[in-house]
Amino acid sequence: MWRKAMLVVLTLLVALTGFAKTPKDTLVIAATTQIFITLDPAVCYETFAAAVVTAAYSGLTKLESVDGVIKAVPDLAESWDVVQQGDQLVWTFKLRKGLVFSNGDPLTAEDVVFSFKRVLMINKSPVWLFNELGFTKENMDQTIVAVDPQTVVLKTKILAKNIVLSVIAPPWGGIVNKKVVLANEKDGDLGQAFLLDKSPGTGAGPYTIVEWKRNEQVLLQSNPKYWAGEPPVKRIIIRDVPEETNRFLLVQKGDVDVAWGVTTEQAAQLRESKPKGIRLVTTPGQSNEYVAMNVGWGPFKDVRVRQAIRYAIDYEAIINSVMRGFAILNQNFMPIGYFGYVETNPFKRDVAKAKQLLAEAGYPNGFEVELLTNPTEIRQNEAIIIQANLAEIGIKANITLMPASEMYAKYRQQGHQMILAGWGIDYPDPDALAKPFANYRVRQLAWRNMWYDDYAADLAARAGGELDEAKRLELYRELQAYWINNSPFAMLYQPIQFWVVSDDVLGFEKACEGYSLVFDFTKISKK
Repeated sequence: MWRKAMLVVLTLLVALTGFAKTPKDTLVIAATTQIFITLDPAVCYETFAAAVVTAAYSGLTKLESVDGVIKAVPDLAESWDVVQQGDQLVWTFKLRKGLVFSNGDPLTAEDVVFSFKRVLMINKSPVWLFNELGFTKENMDQTIVAVDPQTVVLKTKILAKNIVLSVIAPPWGGIVNKKVVLANEKDGDLGQAFLLDKSPGTGAGPYTIVEWKRNEQVLLQSNPKYWAGEPPVKRIIIRDVPEETNRFLLVQKGDVDVAWGVTTEQAAQLRESKPKGIRLVTTPGQSNEYVAMNVGWGPFKDVRVRQAIRYAIDYEAIINSVMRGFAILNQNFMPIGYFGYVETNPFKRDVAKAKQLLAEAGYPNGFEVELLTNPTEIRQNEAIIIQANLAEIGIKANITLMPASEMYAKYRQQGHQMILAGWGIDYPDPDALAKPFANYRVRQLAWRNMWYDDYAADLAARAGGELDEAKRLELYRELQAYWINNSPFAMLYQPIQFWVVSDDVLGFEKACEGYSLVFDFTKISKK
C-alpha cells in the first residue's frame, strides 16, 4: 500500500517539475539512463547506476573524500581488527547495534555473509574484485564467516588495508536482506530479477529505490530507518533526458535541479557567462587519458623513442583546445590526491629534444606508425593533434578509427602499434593503477603493451602487499620515478567531471568529490 501511495506522490511531483519550481525536499536530475543495465549491487558495474545503487545499499565500509583523499571509512561496521595468519589476513568486523533494513528487518552478520557470497555465486562483472581479495566460490565458506549476529570474519590475501576496505564498500559490497531476496528468488537467480529495478526492504542505505521505469525515470525515497539518520533530501527523481542540450535547457528553466552530463562546450559557456540561478560544479575525475606504445613493435623497443614521443606531444593544446580546460595535466599513472601520489610532470613539448632522442635511437628520419583509437569526437580531435605533433619530428602517424569494442579486443591481443585510450579506476588505492600500468603479470595494460619489466612489476606487487604504510609510500615513490621515464605510456591528462546545478541545491560540491568512484546524495540539501 505504501509503495502505491508513494508512486502516486512521486508521479505528481514529476508532473509538477515541468510547470513550477522543484519542491524543496525533492532533488530532480536530468540525465540519460540509457546505459543502466541493473540496479542489483552484485551485478551493477556502470558508473551512474552505481551511484544510485550506493544510495540504496550500505556496506561494512563506504568510500568518502577525506581532506581531498578518497578512502574507506566505517559504515555498517563500527570497528574492525586485522591480524596476519600465515599467508592470510584475518579481518574481524563488528556491526553497529540496532541496524535494520528499510522494511524494519534486523540486519545481521548472516546478511553480510549472504551478500558477499551472492557476488561470488552470481559471478558477474564485479566478481573479479572479490577474487582479487582471495574470495572464490570454492573457498567462500571458509573465508566469509558469521561468528555471531554482530561479528563477521573475512580471510583475505595479504594486501594493503585500504585495498580490502575499499573493495568491500558499495556498490558491490552493498548488503542485501537475505530473507527478502530469497523470498523473491526465481529459478535459482538469487533475486537478480527482483533487484533489477527496485530495492523494497532489501537495502539499508539512506534511500530506497522505489522504481526504475526504463527510458522515463528512476525514483528514490529517503529511508527513515537509515542508521545515520534520514537524509535532508527526501526524494530523488532522475528524469531520463537523452540529449545534453535538453538537459542544459531544463536546468536553466528551473524545471530540474541538476543537469547530469552536458557537453564540454556547454560547460565552458557556463563557466564564462556565469548566469544567475545556476552554477558549474567540477571535481577531478577518477580516470586518465593516455597514449600507449607497443614495446614489442619495432622502434618502440627503444626507450629513447618512447621518450621522444612524450616530448613531442603538445599537452597544453589537448587540454585547452580539445578539453576546453576541463582536464588536469597529470603525467603520472596515479590520480592527484591518492596515497603516495607524487606530482611528476617532466614532459612538455620540445621538438628539438624529441628529434635528438630519435636520432640517438637510430631514427633520424622518423618512421611510420598506426595510431589506433575509437571514433568519439574527443578522441578524434586528440588524435589529430598528436598526429600533427609527431609529424614535426618526422613520424608519420596513420590514424585508424575503430569501434571501442573492436579496438579493445585488438588491444587485449597486443595487436596494436600505438593506441590512444583511457583507463577508469575501480577502487581508490594506488594499487588499482600500479597493477595495470606497471605489473605485466596481471595481464592488463603493461602486458598489452608488451612491457615485460620485472623491476616495475616487482615494485607494484610489493607495494600492493605492504602493510607498513611508510614502507608502502617509499615503494610507490620509487615506482613512479622509474615508471615516468621507462614505461610505454604518455599520460595526457586527468579529466575534470562537471555538472550544471541550480543555486537552490546546497552541498553538491561535497557530494561529488571522488566521482566516478563515489557520489554521496546524503550531503545534498536545498534552500
